[in-house]
Amino acid sequence: MKIRVLGCHGSQLPHHNTTSFFLEKSILVDAGTVTTVLSLEEQLRIDYVFVTHAHLDHVRDITFLVDNLYYAKRERPLTVCSSRGIIENLHRHLFNNVIWPDFSKIPSAKAPLIKFEILAPGRKKILGDWQVRAIGVHHTVETIGFMMESKGKAVLFLGDTGPTDGVWKVARRMKGLKAVFIETSLPSSMQGIADKTGHLTPVTLMGELKKLKDAKPKIYLYHMKPRYAEAIRREVTAIQDRKIHIIEDGQAIRI
Repeated sequence: MKIRVLGCHGSQLPHHNTTSFFLEKSILVDAGTVTTVLSLEEQLRIDYVFVTHAHLDHVRDITFLVDNLYYAKRERPLTVCSSRGIIENLHRHLFNNVIWPDFSKIPSAKAPLIKFEILAPGRKKILGDWQVRAIGVHHTVETIGFMMESKGKAVLFLGDTGPTDGVWKVARRMKGLKAVFIETSLPSSMQGIADKTGHLTPVTLMGELKKLKDAKPKIYLYHMKPRYAEAIRREVTAIQDRKIHIIEDGQAIRI
C-alpha cells in the first residue's frame, strides 16, 4: 500500500500544503492540495476522492481538478465520496454556480464530469482490492474518517477531529490495522482554542491514542499549524509506547 503525501499542514504557506493523500495513483483522501503538485497526466488517473469534511483546506483543489479534467476532455466522471451531509455542503457552498461551476451538470446532467456518492456510516464500499468504510468523528462541522483496507492491511485516516470515541472502537477491532493518520494542529498551551475549533493538541492526542489500548499501529501525525510545528514536535516526544511519525509534504509512505 503506497501513500503519497501531497499536503499535510493545517495552514498554507510557501512549502506548506494543505491536506491531501494520494493512494495507488487513482484515489485521493481529501483534496486540499492536488493540482499544484500532480502533473496533468497524474490528475487524469484519479477516479475517486474521499472527503472527510467540507472545510476549504480539505476540498479546495477538487474545483481545479475537475476543471482540468474537463478541458483535457476526459470522458469518465470523477467520483466524490462522503456522507450525505458533507456532499450537501459541497453542493450548496462550492459547486453552486457562484463559487464554482456545478460540474455535476457539465457537460450534461446525464453525463457529468463529477459524481457525488453518499457513503452510509459503517458500510463498506468496494473498489477493486480496496474496501473503504466511513466512520464519524468529532469536529466543528460534520466530519468522517475512513478505514481503508487492501490485501489484509488497513489504514485509518481521521481527517480533522477533536476528542472522539466511536472511531477507536472500530480501530481496536480492526485486524491488520497498520497505521493511523491523525491530526495535531496546536500546542497544548492553546488547548482552549483547540477545543473550540475541534482540533487536537499533544495532550488530547495522548488521550486519544490511549483509546487504542493494545492495538499498536504506526501513528502518522499531520495538520500542524506551521507556526507551532516545533512546539508540537517537542511536546509529542512525551508520548510513550507509540511509534509517532510526523509527516512532510511529498513524502511517500509504504504500509
